[in-house]
Amino acid sequence: MTINAETRKKIFLDVDALTEWDLNIYQRFPLPEKINICGLEPGLPGSWDSGITTIWGTVLKEDGLFRMWYWGQPAPDSYDLKPDLPFVCYAESQDGINWIKPDLGITGKNKYPGNNLLTLPGCCMGVVRALPQTDTKYLMALIRYNVPLVPDVTDIPENKIDDPAGTYIYASDDGFHWRMVTKLFTHGDWACLYADRETNRYLLYNKVGAMHGMSSRRSAIVVQSEDGVHWEGYQGVRKWHECFVPDDYDDMIAKRFGGLISEYYGVGIYRCGEILVSVEDILIVWPHLRQCFSQNPNGLCYFRLGFSHDGIIWRHPQGRPVWLTCGNPGEFDAGFMVPSSTLVEHNDELLLYYGGSRYDHGWSINPDFSLNRNIPLADHRNSGRIMMARIKRDRFASLATTYSGRFDVDAGDKRPGDFLYINCSCRDSDSSIRVAIAEKEGPYHGARRKSDSFKGFSFDDCIPIKTDSTRAAVKFKNAHISQIPPHKPLTLRFELNRAEIFGYEWDDN
Repeated sequence: MTINAETRKKIFLDVDALTEWDLNIYQRFPLPEKINICGLEPGLPGSWDSGITTIWGTVLKEDGLFRMWYWGQPAPDSYDLKPDLPFVCYAESQDGINWIKPDLGITGKNKYPGNNLLTLPGCCMGVVRALPQTDTKYLMALIRYNVPLVPDVTDIPENKIDDPAGTYIYASDDGFHWRMVTKLFTHGDWACLYADRETNRYLLYNKVGAMHGMSSRRSAIVVQSEDGVHWEGYQGVRKWHECFVPDDYDDMIAKRFGGLISEYYGVGIYRCGEILVSVEDILIVWPHLRQCFSQNPNGLCYFRLGFSHDGIIWRHPQGRPVWLTCGNPGEFDAGFMVPSSTLVEHNDELLLYYGGSRYDHGWSINPDFSLNRNIPLADHRNSGRIMMARIKRDRFASLATTYSGRFDVDAGDKRPGDFLYINCSCRDSDSSIRVAIAEKEGPYHGARRKSDSFKGFSFDDCIPIKTDSTRAAVKFKNAHISQIPPHKPLTLRFELNRAEIFGYEWDDN
């Protein structure tokens, strides 16, 4: 499968293109802002979502309307029930903040009047708008558990399968009525489906169990497909593409939080220019570790970022910094969080919807995954809900200076546009950014510049940028970028004064 991503946009989560910098430049990782949303709280006692609402699923923005596919779960009315009994629910919003649960009238009319349920028999793990070569409008990844179908909700003929547990692909023309396309495999209880339009392929990340040392770890493999039906990268157990596997350094990070080991518990994927960005859910596991091949239930978590050029091999910024942490005790994301499958572009921002739990993972279950009878059933009500984190668009990481500094970037061997924009922040009257453009010594990665700049494209020729903008135009006093031959290999040079830059982008206008 050919992978050839566009190189018009570069962000400084990945700093491989740096060719020269001074000691005043450092990489900074701003944290997102948590935003309260309303309308998706767990329902009243006895309702289909009285226990939790959470989202391993997806939010898509279509024609100004936010559409969400998520997990709703009733609070248990018996200790004999299994802990995870998910329903796939649907919600809508005009602004991404205020949500409604529409009365869909699709299923469960007698058991749960007025519900927003779909007939899908499991947990939604991502909805994508289908790629052009796929004969449907939407695809979904769904994980089924070995639990009985629910009468009047999911107990329909299409869902009756002899061996139902596993990861499935479903298709739909409207987002409400779904049909099964294929079953992929039976591994784990979380996944993430992403449609990468830049490379015209689907990517599916799926939990597996992998050993690191003497402990079984929640990890992930990846498979890919061009049509959503035929998938590459999996030939059986250990004959797969491992992509998210915790290691010793992750365990060191866990110990800083008071835990023992780290594991993966979910991932969201977003295309940003030439790289894919991952929002990784890292579970910090507490004592005691189980002495068998089985995951440990107890722990807290946090989100961090990673990046990849092909969607298979993933890397992390130095130090693997935390991006989003659990809330304070008593808050609805105090104990555990799971990310939706991707970020949502909205105006000048990126939104990440995530599921928050008031309690740590494993808070109500025994080592054999039965419900803990010492916890009142009433405490399972309203124990988790959907939340949102927000950043300015593409501001995952920056190159910054507290005073002044310069750095050079290898801008490639062919200029993909005649207009240059930067995503930057100049927060006060003393802040500014200037840009210079020079020719590289040669058409190879990491080549340094031949001179300080082309004539007319020096720092002194640049009109200083003094704004906080995700798309600030780079302009020169007496020259235009179109005057530089398009096939010249370029170095972009940046001079920062009390400012930071998150990335740059070429465009045709």
